[in-house]
Amino acid sequence: MKMKLLGTSMALIASVAHIVNAHATEKSDDTKLNQAMSLPDLISSTKVPKSWTAGDSSVLEEGRIILTPQRGTKGSLWQKENYKLEDSFTLEWTFRSVNYEGKSEGGLSFWFLSSNSRSDFKDETFYNGPSKFDGLQLLVDNNGPLSSTMRAQLNDGGEPFTKQNVYDRSLASCLMGYQDSSVPSTLRLTYDRSENNLLKLQINNKICFQTRKVQFPAGEYRIGVTAENANTPESFEILKMELYNGPIEDSYIPNVNEMGQPRVLTKVIDKETGQERLLEKEAYDIENDKISNYELYKKLDRVEGKILANDINALGAQITQLQKTQEELLKYISQVSQGTSVSKGKSGDAIDEDRSKYGDFISMNEKLEKMLIEQERAREAAKLATHSGPHIDDIASKLALWLLPLIFIMLVMAYYTFKIRQEIVKTKLL
Repeated sequence: MKMKLLGTSMALIASVAHIVNAHATEKSDDTKLNQAMSLPDLISSTKVPKSWTAGDSSVLEEGRIILTPQRGTKGSLWQKENYKLEDSFTLEWTFRSVNYEGKSEGGLSFWFLSSNSRSDFKDETFYNGPSKFDGLQLLVDNNGPLSSTMRAQLNDGGEPFTKQNVYDRSLASCLMGYQDSSVPSTLRLTYDRSENNLLKLQINNKICFQTRKVQFPAGEYRIGVTAENANTPESFEILKMELYNGPIEDSYIPNVNEMGQPRVLTKVIDKETGQERLLEKEAYDIENDKISNYELYKKLDRVEGKILANDINALGAQITQLQKTQEELLKYISQVSQGTSVSKGKSGDAIDEDRSKYGDFISMNEKLEKMLIEQERAREAAKLATHSGPHIDDIASKLALWLLPLIFIMLVMAYYTFKIRQEIVKTKLL
């Protein structure tokens, strides 16, 4: 009995602790809520709050701000005061789209822009917002190649965005079914510089994208939303907006549930056989990647299954094909060897017959040999004709025969003359 009471007491204490902890967390989130920059309760409001500017066709009706109330309209909602970012923030928008479903050149844009001069807030050409901006845009539309999506675009105020190039310049995206839904959607954008510049976007508590490669410098930022329905009856509505000065508890929901990522079918044609296959690949796979990791895993699974099931039929078929190929090669080699043996065993008559067939070639060969011999004789005759007259070398050799004895006699006479002079000098000295 005591053990039972003890267990009941422990369970009661745990439940009370959980309630206290949850209440403390709610208080922590409430302390971070920036009331001045958030939208108040629209259900009890009769007009757009004074701290916000509603532009174009935007109206407040039945607790929601309708940005595009009629066909072919556009609207906007901007915070009048700039938000001073220090280290982190969490921004939540609750919205929905009704009265239309399908392709449309319109869309809904959420903006978090620097208030510097690089953002042209007078420009309304890009989904009723600036095409050149310095900051982040979150675009919800259904005009891209991957149906209805949520996309994130970053810009530094340099190159302008257009409706044509926005899909090629997106930072990240995820699939999102939002059109003609009575149930609103909530996006949660969280940035925390202390967590290595964590930037995270959640849709209905599901992760859309997360990165740590984007940094928002401290400063003043403008927050707003714009929309246009491009001559369709699509009505974009804003139901709630809350801004927190830091991450909240829901910002750290584990990324277990994720929004659908774009996937496309890619046709792969085998260069050797011409066979076509359709492969399911992610939209942002590397181009010219013939086999994706997903397909490789599927192939490994099939191989593993065959090994476990001891399925070697495919391997046996390949071995049989190799045996047939080997037999054909052996037949071809035997035919070639028979042909060579027949040619070696030919009789003399057969050889004479072959010579008679090729007599023309043999006679032509003999004529060519005669022509070469005649040409060689003509070359030798020309050489003899050029050497028939007296040559300079012969004259020089004859002169040398006459001059050498004369030179020798002169040298002998010079020697004896020198000796005689020496004898005369000696006699004078004596």
